[in-house]
Amino acid sequence: MTFGRYLLNSVNNISKINEFIDHFFRHESGKLISVLTGIFGSDNLILAEDIVQDTLVEAISNWTYKGIPENPVAWLYTVAKNKTLNAIKREKHLQKYISESLYTVKAHRETELKGTEFFSEQGISDDQLRMMFMCCHPSISKDSQIALMLKTLCGFSIGEIAKAFLTSNENINRRLVRARKAIRQDNIPFEVSSAKQLDKRLSLRI
Repeated sequence: MTFGRYLLNSVNNISKINEFIDHFFRHESGKLISVLTGIFGSDNLILAEDIVQDTLVEAISNWTYKGIPENPVAWLYTVAKNKTLNAIKREKHLQKYISESLYTVKAHRETELKGTEFFSEQGISDDQLRMMFMCCHPSISKDSQIALMLKTLCGFSIGEIAKAFLTSNENINRRLVRARKAIRQDNIPFEVSSAKQLDKRLSLRI
């Protein structure tokens, strides 16, 4: 094999890996964000998104040079799980700045996370449903609800969402910022709505 042919094959392989990663991660990112939001709470949605983004970066770096693992889903969840544990450990160092009750909850979460409950198929499905109801909270505008679900649950980029809305990236980014701000300020719970709240949440129409 000539060097030129070797180089061409290498480029093609990297291209295929990147294509696979893009498709695979788009499918899995919403699940991961939902699970991590269940661990950290709705007020830490941005932290969950950051951990998932870090996991993607590590996947691209690792898989490009070492190849795609036999079980990419397990690899992805293991890395995300470890990053979550590290985030909780870092938070422990800030224990004096948080309430004792919050620290106790986080310590309990760390113990649970060392098992597999959070990453079971049923656990993931439950967290995705909770995420959907959180995104559809009435205090978030309809446009922001849709943008947030497309970004967190469906894995679409800001550019893709903007194109669907026929608007600018900046406008979509502002909608996402407003939605996340509402989740924090209104302390919107990460849970399935009660029967009384169900109609309001299910009234969302895309």
